[in-house]
Amino acid sequence: MAAPDLPPPPPHVITERPLAVHLHVKLVNPESLAGSVVIVIDAIRASATICQAFASGAVSVLPTLSIDEAVALRAKLANDGGPPILLGGERGGVMPPGFDLDNSPPKYTPERVLGKRVAFSTTNGTAALLHARQAARVLVGSMLNIGAMCREVEHDPRPVHILCCGTREEISQDDILPAGAMVERLLASGRQIVSDDSARLALLAWRGAIAVGVEKAMGDSRGGRNLHRVGLASDVAYCSQVDTLDVVPEFFPARGEIALAGAARPG
Repeated sequence: MAAPDLPPPPPHVITERPLAVHLHVKLVNPESLAGSVVIVIDAIRASATICQAFASGAVSVLPTLSIDEAVALRAKLANDGGPPILLGGERGGVMPPGFDLDNSPPKYTPERVLGKRVAFSTTNGTAALLHARQAARVLVGSMLNIGAMCREVEHDPRPVHILCCGTREEISQDDILPAGAMVERLLASGRQIVSDDSARLALLAWRGAIAVGVEKAMGDSRGGRNLHRVGLASDVAYCSQVDTLDVVPEFFPARGEIALAGAARPG
């Protein structure tokens, strides 16, 4: 807390294409995101899984906060005349009983998800999407789609906020690393960092990961350690790949679905 007799800080107003990073969803109020473009990152593993689902031909991903909501949504939509719907997600890194898929990106193959919808619930990622629902656009970013994401937003005049989900209540390096990679590329395209140093810290973390190896840095993260502990090191390696997918998933809060940007149905 600042001393009460401090003078106001010097102005640091960015008026052209501002860029901010939030190291955990709890560090930003939803109202602060209104009217902006938000990139939600849950790098290990929800964001990577969503990106892979679309790369494999999924029609949409329907995020839910709870397992029960996902099950109820599938029952509700089972006979709506739309594409088949699967249940996907995890709790504590493990597939819930009765689900078709867990939260492992490599399992979202064309054989499993092509032409289908996925009702999807994970520990952190779904809540972060809903936290950003007042934004003008809500996009899903990961290590896998850094290049596609940066191309999508680099010329947008609106503020861009990169929102790191964290691991439950804790800041997690695995989200910060792709955020830093995006900061590096977006700075090169002319975006300007706001006064808060979170974007600069993310950039430093990313450059440090390049020095030691991205997969090692991801494995050493909070999320990476969790997966190693439950025998899912291969998923850490998968989520550490840079620029392997040319997809930009976009969340549409009014209809509760994630679709490919530019290919979403109206309404």
